[in-house]
Amino acid sequence: MGYHGGYRRRTYKSWRSRGYGRSSAPSKYSVLFSNFGSVVSEIRQAFLALDEDALDELFKDYGAIHGDSAEAYARKTFPAWKSGKTNLSGQTLERLVGLVPPYLEPEQRMALVKLLAEKHESKGFNRPRQSISINIEAPGLAFAEIDAALQKMETEDVLAHIPEHVMAAATWLYDDDVTAARSVLAEAKRAKNEIMKRAARKELELLKRTIASGQVKTATYSVELPAGILNVNAFTPAKGLFATIFGWLK
Repeated sequence: MGYHGGYRRRTYKSWRSRGYGRSSAPSKYSVLFSNFGSVVSEIRQAFLALDEDALDELFKDYGAIHGDSAEAYARKTFPAWKSGKTNLSGQTLERLVGLVPPYLEPEQRMALVKLLAEKHESKGFNRPRQSISINIEAPGLAFAEIDAALQKMETEDVLAHIPEHVMAAATWLYDDDVTAARSVLAEAKRAKNEIMKRAARKELELLKRTIASGQVKTATYSVELPAGILNVNAFTPAKGLFATIFGWLK
């Protein structure tokens, strides 16, 4: 995802206009790249590509939140940051993750939301998990349970799986112009979920037919959807001692 200069002059949603001050700066987080991944690099690139008007407003925010000396240092050092002569420190990057997005176009911010959602989706945060066991000798009830579980695997908020401490740090995710982004991403996630669910149904139907035919004694299957994870384990119950003895006597 690339960013370009040439922003049109507009009214920015600065942090100052939202009542932020030195005692209420955007939330901190302990491990920057662990929480935000490639979003940090994208925000850094966007920051270095801001036009003069946007950059001036952002520096004013920076000073209002982090102090006059921090603002003066940022203004003085920006050319060196942009040329690559000086690297942005971890502390500065922390601050930029919260401060830069209000100065970006909606489609740019939507892309950031998507990157953040995809990063934490891959870790499986907060996705519901369910395991169902199938007795090969009496599979009917478990088959019905599988169908019901699969039917309930529906997507909700596209950002619901992002950890709370990351959401707290990325306060810009709650802004009005990201509401549309959440809606678009959620719809895309629902569509993806339904496609994967249909494929899972076909595979589960094959598994059920195979079990019903008596061709297998054990089997495992995992359905992993954006909306959740379903694990299926088919087993043949072990014969108890008394059942084994009774079988010999017969």
